[in-house]
Parts: sequence; C-alpha cells; structure tokens
Amino acid sequence: YSPRLPSTNISLPRLSASAADRASMVMEVVLGEYGDGGETQELTQQPDTGPETTPPAQSGGDEAAPDATWGRLICLAPEPGIHELKQRQCVMGRTTNAHAQIQIDDARVSSSHCKIFRTPEGAVQLLDCSSNGTYVNGKAVGKSKLHILSSGDEIALLNPSAKAHEAAGGGGGGGKPTHYHYLYQDLRRYATSPPGDAPPPSQPQQRQLPPPLPPPLPPP
Repeated sequence: YSPRLPSTNISLPRLSASAADRASMVMEVVLGEYGDGGETQELTQQPDTGPETTPPAQSGGDEAAPDATWGRLICLAPEPGIHELKQRQCVMGRTTNAHAQIQIDDARVSSSHCKIFRTPEGAVQLLDCSSNGTYVNGKAVGKSKLHILSSGDEIALLNPSAKAHEAAGGGGGGGKPTHYHYLYQDLRRYATSPPGDAPPPSQPQQRQLPPPLPPPLPPP
C-alpha cells in the first residue's frame, strides 16, 4: 500500500526579460570560473614586499657620525686658534672662497689652497691646490699632489723656510705674515687609545714638581 500524496501546485514567479538576461550572465560567469566547460584564467600572485623603502647607504667602519669631530687643526702662527674637523673634507683658502672652511685674508693664499679629507679606507690626505706652495713638516707637497697626514704633522701655507723669510724682507709684505702654520691632530687615535695615553696638545698636562730635598745633616 502506497499512500498518495496530495498534489501541490507551486507557481514560480516569472522573471522579466531583463532579470532573465542578468541571471543568465551570472550563470555563465559562475560556470566559466569554476571549470564547467569554461576557460579559466591563470593568475600569478606577486609577493608582498611591504612599503617601498630606500635602503640605507652602506658606509665603511670609518664613517663618523654627523657632527662628530674626527680631527683638529691647531693654528700655531700667526695667531693661535683651533679648527675642529667634522666634515669629510676641509678646504683651506682665501677669504674670497665662500666654500672654504678655513679662510685666510692674504692675496698670496690661493682661493682653494689645499684640501684635507678622509678616504673611505680611513686615511687622511692633503691635496695641494696652491700656486705658492703647501708644506708638510717643512717639505713642499707639490701642486696637484697628495700627502698622507699623520697626527702631529705640521702644515704650512706658503714657504716656512728662513731663506724665504729673508727674501721677503723678514715678512710677507704689506704687514702680512710670512706663512700660516698649523698642527694636525687625529682625534680618532685618542678615541681608541688605551688609558694613560698622552692627551691632545690643546690640553697640556700639568707638570709635576720634583720631590723636596731631604734636610741637611747636622754637623759632626
């Protein structure tokens, strides 16, 4: 015995032409994307590298921090003074050169007389760009030539020899000095030196007094 179910008539709403077209397009897209006879389009996903940034510049171990003093030029003549070396290059020249870190009011000094700079390897060199000469420890460097500086070297702009002074009549003419004398000091040496090393010349040590003499012996 099989019970008979009552028949029900379900009426589906009729779609309009525009709705039927949209439904047909949706089915085509669905079938096409999920492989029901349609063509699939291969997509390649690019790795997410995050926000675009500029890589930091690689610097050697000698690269000093901004505004870090790595050297010093101590003016010995004609007037004492101290010039701190903070930039990678220091230009010494006439006052007409606005880019010179050390400016000298003397027509015999070239606009860019010499340049002191650090190499990427950490060496400190002097480049002579003058017409009247740059001297290190009394010896001429030579125009367009380099000289490797060491702490304690003496740099002279113009000829510091006694014969040159006599030829100039004991002076540079016009009340100017015969030459300009500097002492180079490498402060990196003191930054890495062991305790007890000598301090910079600009900080002289206090002289120790000798021990007092013993009292005289009484007469016999």
